[in-house]
Amino acid sequence: MDKCLLLCLLLFSSYSHVSAHYYPSKNTLVSSVTKNAILPIFTFTLNTNEEYFIHIAGPFLVRSCNDGLPRPIIPCGSATCALTRRLSPHQCPPTQNTIINGRCACQATAFEPFQRLCNSNQYTYGDFSMSSLNPRSPSLTFNNVKYLCIPKPFLIDFPPGVLGLAGLAPTALATWNQLTPPRLGLEKKFALCLPSDTNKGAIFFGGGPYKLGNTDARSMLTYTQLIKNPRRLNNYFLRLKGIFVNGEKILLAQNAFGFDGKGDGGVTLSTVTPFTTLRSDIYKVFTEAFSKATSDIPRVNSTTPLEFCFKSTEHFQVPQIDMKFADGKIWKVIAANSMKKISDDVACLAFLNGGDAAAQAVVIGMHQMENTLLEFDVGRSAFGFSCSLGLVNASCGDFQTKP
Repeated sequence: MDKCLLLCLLLFSSYSHVSAHYYPSKNTLVSSVTKNAILPIFTFTLNTNEEYFIHIAGPFLVRSCNDGLPRPIIPCGSATCALTRRLSPHQCPPTQNTIINGRCACQATAFEPFQRLCNSNQYTYGDFSMSSLNPRSPSLTFNNVKYLCIPKPFLIDFPPGVLGLAGLAPTALATWNQLTPPRLGLEKKFALCLPSDTNKGAIFFGGGPYKLGNTDARSMLTYTQLIKNPRRLNNYFLRLKGIFVNGEKILLAQNAFGFDGKGDGGVTLSTVTPFTTLRSDIYKVFTEAFSKATSDIPRVNSTTPLEFCFKSTEHFQVPQIDMKFADGKIWKVIAANSMKKISDDVACLAFLNGGDAAAQAVVIGMHQMENTLLEFDVGRSAFGFSCSLGLVNASCGDFQTKP
């Protein structure tokens, strides 16, 4: 039996007898997560019925504001306004402040990744609420939450009902950080489980427990280090050491996954990139290894944007892909996450060629993260990942999202 599957089964079964009623009451914030049918995004709920899309590289909470009402001013000379400048998306020009009623009001800039638009507007604050797993406090309201107030044209292509963007970057002004004050016993971390289909997923702010049936799914997590890139403050980076196909390491340049002098390169994660994207030099060697390992499977025509497609049958099997980190921890990518089913008899390798000038060496995309519990423990600079929940006959929809 595969070591990853065996470990997941052992951890799952050893904790499954613990009743959910025995968990201590904690103010863990929680929401169900929905996979959008129009755009490749995942959303969760704030303020009871407002949907925000999850952007783990977004530095700010961004909200659509079209009512014309005045909002509180954050002074231009404040520490908060200075911080927005440090976190401004690198794709956008410098932000200019504005004057409101004779006062200098802070403005900040957001980058919309689908239209690739930059937009600056008032940076302000207000009240936001989110559900909690504590039955004594099923909803918590937070005052003076800072957010970027953006007019609707910036979000014109967003699906109906999506009011804004919840930036979850490793920054002080990110949504998760503002909603996890230590006075409430909340830790500086968040976790998410992105659904692979129309079922719901889950997102947690402030630490566990992450109740999967009668199991605390924290027991299923393997941890590796989160590293920082001073040139890309809004991204989470991992220290990847090697990629394996069918147990064999692909041969790459020694520093293929490292940063260059300009801060480009490295291995990051994205909730706006549908499939894992590899820089050309990595993609070429990786796909050659995958093609060799699948030489006995009939190939079919490619399906844009996926290049390597195969005829799938009832007993269709493809090699496992492993990502090995510098500390020896291994993230195993099984067929459900490495392949994208196109039709009943066609499946494609769900990895893309990012080109020679790709900003990062590897961007781990949404398809590879689906149906897997991921924890971003920013306080400890640690990244936790489970095996695919399908291996234990579970899914992201099985997480408890109500007290």
